[in-house]
Amino acid sequence: MAGFTPEDDLLIEAYFNDLLKSCQKICQKEGEMELIKKAFFLANEAHRGVRRRSGEPYILHPIAVAKIVVDEVGLGVKSVVSALLHDVVEDTEYTVEDIENLFGPKIAQIVDGLTKISGGIFGDKASAQTENFKKLLLTMSEDIRVILIKIADRLHNMRTLEHMAPNKQYKIAGETLYIYAPIAYRLGLNQIKMELENLSFKYEHPEEYAAIEEKLAITQAEREKLFQAFTAPIRAKLDEMGVTYELKGRIKSPYSIWRKMQTKHLAFDEIFDILAVRIIFDP
Repeated sequence: MAGFTPEDDLLIEAYFNDLLKSCQKICQKEGEMELIKKAFFLANEAHRGVRRRSGEPYILHPIAVAKIVVDEVGLGVKSVVSALLHDVVEDTEYTVEDIENLFGPKIAQIVDGLTKISGGIFGDKASAQTENFKKLLLTMSEDIRVILIKIADRLHNMRTLEHMAPNKQYKIAGETLYIYAPIAYRLGLNQIKMELENLSFKYEHPEEYAAIEEKLAITQAEREKLFQAFTAPIRAKLDEMGVTYELKGRIKSPYSIWRKMQTKHLAFDEIFDILAVRIIFDP
């Protein structure tokens, strides 16, 4: 195992301090912040010297997963602790019993569930029976947090997929599109679902993805003008009524555009719902 440099330690500290800032909003009870720090110190020591394919210290991955768990999924302290520990049992000498002794039975149960999913359902023997895996994934766990943390884990892996070999990228992207994205959607994680779809599309069909991204960039100014023209009379009327509101433009994702092009046999220029307008009222 390659040792860590002082720069690595500073990077780890910066990542963890960033996580602690996010955790301030969920740590309401005495001792909760200390529990998160305890989990970090154990995970940091357990993964000490191990690096990801990117060359970064491995511990940055569980920290990033924990940050997704709190910032993007909206889970609490036990989930953050479990996310920090999610690879400890699988990749180091620590056991589920060790986790239970140190962090209690609930966190041990979640970590055990994450370990089983990692090695069992999505191991080398995973078949193409996607629906069966979806059902199994949704029903196998006694705690839905196992599934939510696993989705956060997959999201971070997809965000850093450029460091994997092309054949691995293709396999992981396909698995993500057909298993993780639909489950994220069913669990109400629509933003994560869209990002998983787009990242999968990017690695499964890189040329098509790049072409759509380029066309979206070229037509951005035109869409902005259309948005301003369309919303101007709406803003004026709402302001006149004294309503508190927020107007947002939403762009159709590259994956959604590509899917529509495929299913409807359309060219990019024939997709007319790329821009949507959302009006959010303050009741």
